Amino acid sequence: MRLRLAFAFALAGLALAGCAEPEVVRLVDGRPQAGRYISDYAYALYARGAEAEARGDAVNAVRAFQAAALQDPESPEIWTRLGALRCATRAPGEPPPEALEDFARAEAADGSFAPLHRERARCLLQHGRVPGALAASARAGALDPSDLETFVVRAQALQRAGEHDDARRTLRALTVTHPGAAAPWVALLELAAQTGDAALAHDAARRAGELGVLPPRAVEAAEPALAAIDAALRAGRLDEARRLAERARLGQAELAVRAAALGRVALAREQAALVLGADPADASARIALAAAAELAGDTVALDGALRAIPRRHTAPSPLARLLFAELLGRRSGVVAANAWLGPTGAVDPGAADDALLAATATRVRARLSRR
Repeated sequence: MRLRLAFAFALAGLALAGCAEPEVVRLVDGRPQAGRYISDYAYALYARGAEAEARGDAVNAVRAFQAAALQDPESPEIWTRLGALRCATRAPGEPPPEALEDFARAEAADGSFAPLHRERARCLLQHGRVPGALAASARAGALDPSDLETFVVRAQALQRAGEHDDARRTLRALTVTHPGAAAPWVALLELAAQTGDAALAHDAARRAGELGVLPPRAVEAAEPALAAIDAALRAGRLDEARRLAERARLGQAELAVRAAALGRVALAREQAALVLGADPADASARIALAAAAELAGDTVALDGALRAIPRRHTAPSPLARLLFAELLGRRSGVVAANAWLGPTGAVDPGAADDALLAATATRVRARLSRR
């Protein structure tokens, strides 16, 4: 468990005039924040609890936090840590009533304390209360939009709610705003495993390995057999490619995208039509169908594919985004294509271990840089 000495270090004491309590500035989740004076004894008890929690001694950690709460019952930090610890040490099931009471006391002390709502969301999610976790994480995010942990928890809640595209977008945004953080990549790896997104699993496992949170063997195990899939597509063996994709947990829509990226028009059309027959809102399959039609010079099929895109659709994969940018570049010009990709939409070919993704990124970048 992370050691959260949320208020263990006072930066300065600012005495107020009259009979008012003195105010101090403390570090709360690494940021200075003005607050009430807290006795040295309460600090010591909190620090003792945090140290016991870090050692995995939950029993003594709870005792220390309870003693700290008796010394300073108006501290949202103490009640939050106590509730989080009580919740984390309980087996999944109903949320522990005592933990919920701790969170309620923290909220009564200071409802604007963002970590309270984050830990409440984490607790509710752990015990299967997904709607409550979504609501609590939304409030935590509104109170502190820069907190990494809050949005990882929110993405996990979105994933549990079946909102996979929103979860993916949230985590992808975190990898941009917190490039050195491993937590978003680990969460993306879990999301990829649930959704069968082999390309995402490959990317997430590689980055998690580079950040030192995934051993090399685990990284290798997460990498799909993309080269074998692409070889089957190049040879025109769609049935074999489907079997390999299923074994590698590569989505069937992504198989259509890879066929289109390889220029295998007939295979891309057949595979995309199969996917869209089951899910017309699949944006990756729709892009694969449009790209294949455009490569074949079939403007009627191209127009039909583009007009059939529903208002609500899934988020396209990185390779599908590149293919659509390439299509836009040929049809509408580089301005439209670059606008579609956006500032973070393009894939760095040097950072992609997926050979087909890297080659496509290089090709698209070269074409869109021409004026």
